[in-house]
Amino acid sequence: MPLLWRYLLYQFLKVFTLCAVAFVVILMTMRLDEIAHFATLGPEGFNILWFTLQQVPYILPIALPTSALISAILLVQGLSKSHELMAMRACGFSLRDILMPILSAALFLSALNFYIVSELSTTSHLNAGLIKTQLRSINPLIVLQSKHLMLTKGFYFDTLGPSKIGEMAQDIVLISRNTHHDRLNLMVAKKLQASPISFVGHQVSLLTSLKAKKDEFRENIMLENINEATTGLKDFSQMLANKIWILNNDHLSLPLLMAKLHNESQILKEVRLSVLSDNVKIKQSLQTCHRCYLEIIRRISIAISVFSFTLMGIAFGINISRNSSNRGIIYVVLLGAMFLIAFFGAKEADYNLILGSMLYILPHVIIIAASLWMLKRINHGLE
Repeated sequence: MPLLWRYLLYQFLKVFTLCAVAFVVILMTMRLDEIAHFATLGPEGFNILWFTLQQVPYILPIALPTSALISAILLVQGLSKSHELMAMRACGFSLRDILMPILSAALFLSALNFYIVSELSTTSHLNAGLIKTQLRSINPLIVLQSKHLMLTKGFYFDTLGPSKIGEMAQDIVLISRNTHHDRLNLMVAKKLQASPISFVGHQVSLLTSLKAKKDEFRENIMLENINEATTGLKDFSQMLANKIWILNNDHLSLPLLMAKLHNESQILKEVRLSVLSDNVKIKQSLQTCHRCYLEIIRRISIAISVFSFTLMGIAFGINISRNSSNRGIIYVVLLGAMFLIAFFGAKEADYNLILGSMLYILPHVIIIAASLWMLKRINHGLE
């Protein structure tokens, strides 16, 4: 490897590594609420550590582009202030020769970031969800006493009497949705107890709605009063797991996501070719396919961001004038803000394939075009 490459790569990767570690630590503090909530489920110390480590691959795709941007800016600003950039060009090195090591490293880091966002982060997200599901299946009373989780997943639970997390609750009210028809189920119990193998309720009252026949216009309601009810822990946990655990696209690695896309495309094709085509099924399958495509484009966008941010940092960080100026930093902030606004806007437009694709890809085109234009001006001695 040429001496110039070793020098530039060392300076770039040194700052990049320090920034990446710092961002991982900072962003990890933002996940402390989720880690603390996991700790309330009663896991062992090793499981808490393992769950915490599973958050790192989920943070890296955000930390790597930002670290590359900061590292590129600091490197070229240091070369400009120390006149090393001028000395290299005076020795016969073109601007392309000087920047090639940094851009080559950025391309490698982009490929690494794509692997992280497409494989490692999805696997860690899935493992973290499985660990929480396993703990909830061991003691579903912990899940019931998480009011935020119940509200977001279709349950309402409240204790009007004394309770002990994971062990017992008194004077409880539980409302759940009836999956067979659009009604609610109500359960009132004097006391609920969880043991290692069973779930026991004392003085339980169940109010459920029965499905009416087609020619009936009245509501059929069934009321059950039970002095003591015992159910297996696995059976009760399975009921909660069906409500809580949802396998989303961000849980799937790229091969699984491609398999899901292929399956949905086949379903969409069969529905369209059928004699009695269902417009609702066509719309649902089309939306699922669009979400799969957008998930793939989102991962590509996150991966490319390492290269585009590095190029942006190089282009707007170089200073060839006698007087230093922060104008380039302002451009970097504006372009970075544009990228973030478009990125989060694309996540909201997850059913519109064209709009979502443009919001994911167009900011990179603008950033790369503006950076190349700036480098062309610098190469001609203009700033």
